Amino acid sequence: MNLRHMPQMWYVLRVTYQRELAAKRLLDDSGISNFVPTKLVRRRGCHGRFTWEREVAVHNYVFAYATREEIQRLKQTKIPYLRYVMTSRDGRSSYLTVPDEQMRNFIAVAGNEQERVTFLDPAAVPVAEGDRVRITGGPFEGVEGVCVRMHNGRDRRVVVQIEGIVAVATTAIPATLIQKL
Repeated sequence: MNLRHMPQMWYVLRVTYQRELAAKRLLDDSGISNFVPTKLVRRRGCHGRFTWEREVAVHNYVFAYATREEIQRLKQTKIPYLRYVMTSRDGRSSYLTVPDEQMRNFIAVAGNEQERVTFLDPAAVPVAEGDRVRITGGPFEGVEGVCVRMHNGRDRRVVVQIEGIVAVATTAIPATLIQKL
């Protein structure tokens, strides 16, 4: 198969030893669009003062928008610890990719550090229980996902999931801003 004519896709890549941000910097330096979900965490410093620090929210994963040829070249030259995440489809192994629209929704929610989003284990998300919805206003306007109720049963949140890898839930969304698809 000729790799030169492969389209750009969102590849799910794995890194080891908490090198997500190092891989992100190298991808940035190489001009490759990428996304590493981070969150702000409040920590007490050595002198008792609290500070806000950015840390990786989904360990061991980097999402890169590139051709397979570009990723192969980076693996061979700059980022040898980068690995493809594989999936099995119809009994055949293939590289795990995320559709553009799903990745756009995921970045819109997981990349919004001003809102208190919640990262979830994808196995714990009751996807079958919720309706497919679109958010019509606010900081998450246009995001599509699954509507779920969380915690006390009153909070409505929209969950965007990358199957088998991660799910992220928005902050509580008023019912007036949720449109069923």
